[in-house]
Amino acid sequence: MKKTSRLIIWAAAGIMALSTAACRKDDTLRYNNATMGNLVNGTFISDQGNILNVVDQACTGKLDTMKRAFIVCDVLKSTEGVSNGYDVRLNYISHVLTKDALLSTELKDSLANDPLILSDLWISGGYINMYLIIPVNKDSHIKHMINLVHDQEGGKSGEYDFLLRHDASGEILKEDNTSNDMVLAGAYVSFPVSSLIKEDTATINVKWNSYIVYPETANVVSHKTEEYSVSRPYQKGGFEQAPLNSSNGKTQLAVR
Repeated sequence: MKKTSRLIIWAAAGIMALSTAACRKDDTLRYNNATMGNLVNGTFISDQGNILNVVDQACTGKLDTMKRAFIVCDVLKSTEGVSNGYDVRLNYISHVLTKDALLSTELKDSLANDPLILSDLWISGGYINMYLIIPVNKDSHIKHMINLVHDQEGGKSGEYDFLLRHDASGEILKEDNTSNDMVLAGAYVSFPVSSLIKEDTATINVKWNSYIVYPETANVVSHKTEEYSVSRPYQKGGFEQAPLNSSNGKTQLAVR
């Protein structure tokens, strides 16, 4: 009998403190603030519309070299003379892949539908944002392809159906994989959809082929797959807070 390989995700707990901190020498306003945003002329503007001015950095990476990024920061104080501006300390930075959704429904059957794990999904700044977890071979340089297809044949009035497609180029989790074969890799991706959605309020539905996760056994990830779906309310100009949990760069991944 073949031994089923398992991938275990040990998610470090993230805590967001929204209350004003007192008795701090730096007068920090907020700790562990997680947000997505775009770099405009070298300035980071969050999806909520705040201008974040980096005055201190406690992590590696160059924010000003990215077009869109996910960051975790401490908000130290309001930036003097700047409306909606805040001085921040960067604690974590990650590049965000940004791709337009594919509009042709005919493409959905021609694209690969390899499984993946959609860890988080949220809507902000007119984007569908995701944090994806994908099994890859150790030391792999194989390129994976991620696409979001607008299923124009489906959807009721006020609803928009999307199909998440993944082409793993053969790098998929199999029953006979061992701990020496594969590891888990995480990636952020954002799909702009504001030009597709005409209503002020709507419902977004996303379907994808997922590896099955067994939370009752320490979040064991099986090679077995199942089609999953999720629905989110969309509001023009709306904002959902970026999750501060397994997708903040602190997730410890292991294979057994």
